[in-house]
Amino acid sequence: MNNPFHLSFVVPHLRAAEDFYINFLDCKKGRDTGQWLDIIFFGHQLTLHQETTSMPAQAIDHFGVILAKSEWLSLSKKVVTSSNSFKLAPIEKLNEDGSESGKFIINDPAGNLIEFKFYEKLAV
Repeated sequence: MNNPFHLSFVVPHLRAAEDFYINFLDCKKGRDTGQWLDIIFFGHQLTLHQETTSMPAQAIDHFGVILAKSEWLSLSKKVVTSSNSFKLAPIEKLNEDGSESGKFIINDPAGNLIEFKFYEKLAV
């Protein structure tokens, strides 16, 4: 059984983060109090908090999601045609077990690294 995760972090510009996750990554918006908001991130929940003097933003080393290869390819093409850039360009490889995998990394507006991966067993 797959259980969604919840990740909460502080961002310097809540509305810029909202725009990125909703309009660029096509995530859904959940609750929004004006000071924090929930993002449905590929079936998981991100809670983004607006930075305050008592709660400063700190970039996360990285987090990510595993997608179907078709979603992964579509999103990587979207990055290429946008003003966003890769921190790690898309890499695809054939693994020893006969599977194929890929990954790329981008930043969100707060400087958080987001890794997108796929794993696919090839038909024999």
